[in-house]
Amino acid sequence: MYTLVIINPGHFHAGLVLREMHPEISKDVYIYSDPGIDLDNYMKLVQSFNSRAQNPTAWNFHVYAAPDFMEKAVAEKQGDIAILAGKNNLKIHYIKRLHDAGFSVLSDKPLTINRDGVKVLKDVLADSPVLMDIMTERHEITSLLQRDLVKNKELFGDFRIEKDSPAITKESVHHLYKTVNGAPLVRPGWYFDVNVQGDGIVDVTTHLVDLIQWMIFGEASVDYAKDVELCEASRWSTNVPLDKYTLVTRLEKFPESLAANVCGDTLKLFSNGEFSYKIKGIPVKLSVIWALQAPEGGGDTHKSVMKGTASDLIIDQGPQTGNKPELFVQPHNNIDQFEAALKKAVAELNYNGLSVVKDGGRFRIDIPAALRTSHEEHFAAVRDEFLEMLKSCKEPANLRANLIPKYSLLADARELAMKK
Repeated sequence: MYTLVIINPGHFHAGLVLREMHPEISKDVYIYSDPGIDLDNYMKLVQSFNSRAQNPTAWNFHVYAAPDFMEKAVAEKQGDIAILAGKNNLKIHYIKRLHDAGFSVLSDKPLTINRDGVKVLKDVLADSPVLMDIMTERHEITSLLQRDLVKNKELFGDFRIEKDSPAITKESVHHLYKTVNGAPLVRPGWYFDVNVQGDGIVDVTTHLVDLIQWMIFGEASVDYAKDVELCEASRWSTNVPLDKYTLVTRLEKFPESLAANVCGDTLKLFSNGEFSYKIKGIPVKLSVIWALQAPEGGGDTHKSVMKGTASDLIIDQGPQTGNKPELFVQPHNNIDQFEAALKKAVAELNYNGLSVVKDGGRFRIDIPAALRTSHEEHFAAVRDEFLEMLKSCKEPANLRANLIPKYSLLADARELAMKK
């Protein structure tokens, strides 16, 4: 039986790991935190899981709220697994304290937002216990299918390398105001401080960098110095009017800490970023964009293009797909012959109910509802994956080693973008 310890929760992701019970996780959950609105909002979220009408959870919460929360958590050591999702500038230092105290750590991304944090991360990864970041996008069905098909040489071929054009493009669009777990999301005020949260180039982009390493190289190692070349990076702001800031945070004014980026009643939030790089010779371009509010019926989106010599694999999401992520396969020639090979390959995948639908000069992989899971559900899936790893005492090959190139790239891209 494992016991969870939640450390200073400031992001709703720290609550989503408790959305579902697990027979091998104790009902007693220990929370150590600064007192205040962040903790209050967190408790509202996790208590709503206990009180919901369908499939309620039955957690028993033990809360310690005081400025010395970390010292208390380490001294009492009430559990085995520490969960972190909060201020990103402090996160890696919390991880180091917990690691030294013998906790296994499951942390929301990003683990760190700068080069100094990468140095601490290397120290943490040098010995036991285990540290893993919460990579929910690996559980998205379109990403899983894109990963499977990119390995199929007959269907995809090799990556198509063209001058001045990336072979892989990924774009993620997120929204500051949206609904999570059926209720409007309340974000803490510090979320809008890029010195605390980190800007877009080191936050959501963590998922995009991770997906590329995972899809293409699996558990094979990536050496940052030898295998990765950062080419370009830039960042730009989303203008956040005070009324929208108040809507998202429930705070009436911008704090003094944001004054340098406030003009009149508008905050310039450097939440957007893009960068290009090469990984083992494959050119990649990543973009993350933050809009103020999700459109009616819509939400966060993920788009991905992988260009092959035989076909392109395209994840698209938006009004044109009914706001659901869909995977399309675009062959380069002999569409009829390709269709037969694609249907055979899809039938051989380890998923029930998939089919191939012709869509003009391309094909859509038709995904049944049973295989589609929500962003919220993915957190419990990652938690359960982490538990299985602890139970078996077997880490995936290069789990630790491949965290270093991921966070080194993000930190260097942010630094390059800030210089520009």
